[in-house]
Amino acid sequence: MSQTSVTDIEQTVRRFVAEQLRIGIEEVDVDTDLRSLPRFDSIHALQIVLEIEQHYDIEVEDRIVFETSTVREFATAIAKVVAEAGAEPLS
Repeated sequence: MSQTSVTDIEQTVRRFVAEQLRIGIEEVDVDTDLRSLPRFDSIHALQIVLEIEQHYDIEVEDRIVFETSTVREFATAIAKVVAEAGAEPLS
């Protein structure tokens, strides 16, 4: 079983954010404040969490997305959950 890196998770989060908000992935930098992105709100945030959960087959506490502000911070928090669960991407 290979270990998923934070960088891999950052790229996955960037992709999910861009898809969910219907913006170009180039608009989603790892240091961009998620709340500054167009159409980002709590509904989209929770949908992104759901996609991450399905992708890595993990459970993420909703509070994580509200306690982090950038893709980098969010991905780091997700990496900890993935590592604790020993999870790998399903897709």
